Amino acid sequence: MASPAQEFAALRKLPPAEAVAYLGRRGQLTQTYSWKDLWEDEHAQQFTVSRLARLDLLEDIRSQITRSVGGDLSRKDFMRDSEKLLASAGWWGEKTVVDPSTGKEVTTKFDPARLKLIYDTNTRMAYSAGLWERMERNKKTHPYVRYITQGDEKVRESHRAWANVTLPIGDPFWQTHYPPNGWRCRCRAVAVSRRDYESGVTPTGAAMVKSAPTIEMREWLDKRTGEVKVVPMGIDPGFGYNVGAASLRAGSAQGLAAQKLATASPGLARAAR
Repeated sequence: MASPAQEFAALRKLPPAEAVAYLGRRGQLTQTYSWKDLWEDEHAQQFTVSRLARLDLLEDIRSQITRSVGGDLSRKDFMRDSEKLLASAGWWGEKTVVDPSTGKEVTTKFDPARLKLIYDTNTRMAYSAGLWERMERNKKTHPYVRYITQGDEKVRESHRAWANVTLPIGDPFWQTHYPPNGWRCRCRAVAVSRRDYESGVTPTGAAMVKSAPTIEMREWLDKRTGEVKVVPMGIDPGFGYNVGAASLRAGSAQGLAAQKLATASPGLARAAR
């Protein structure tokens, strides 16, 4: 049976290497004690699992997700191997850790539901980031992007309203509304050629929506920091950014840093490493 990564690659013709490259850019392992500790673009360079306070386990989980995105592990394989890994380390089930920012004990729980959420969120973000990289590379021939939902009863009403929105890849809409747009969001996007855009009809026969929806914002209190943030309506806090664009920015920053190190004095380069 093909893994989710293999099925995605076959269906969308997306080389898994592009999605794997996104995970490679997330090379910094970061211990966090709430999903709010890393915000939007910060995920493009850092990998975390909230309250998993062991870097070796974080690295093992990241490695397994990378193998899954590359097509080597199915979700079933990931669930089995991760449960075994966490159980052998004493992290399966409930675990109490001390949050260093507050000094208080907090309880986390690793069970099948948690592993499924970790897997689905990370692989969907990786596929989405890889797809955006491909769309940026091919925008001369496919300069438009179309929003797609699953079209079933599980689709959120706010996301349903964006179905078949088809806009230029450079439209500001995609900087906040490029999917996935929330926990367990199954929405995706596809590139559209100029000829298909001019036809105005999707492959299913539905009409394209060529006007950008109004982007409405709302205030959201980050109870972790007490900061009031402004987030897009209809999008879960923390998902209101373009994961692909963030990853490309991270890659550019890493490349620039590497270039500077290559031309630095040996002593400075060693200190930077």
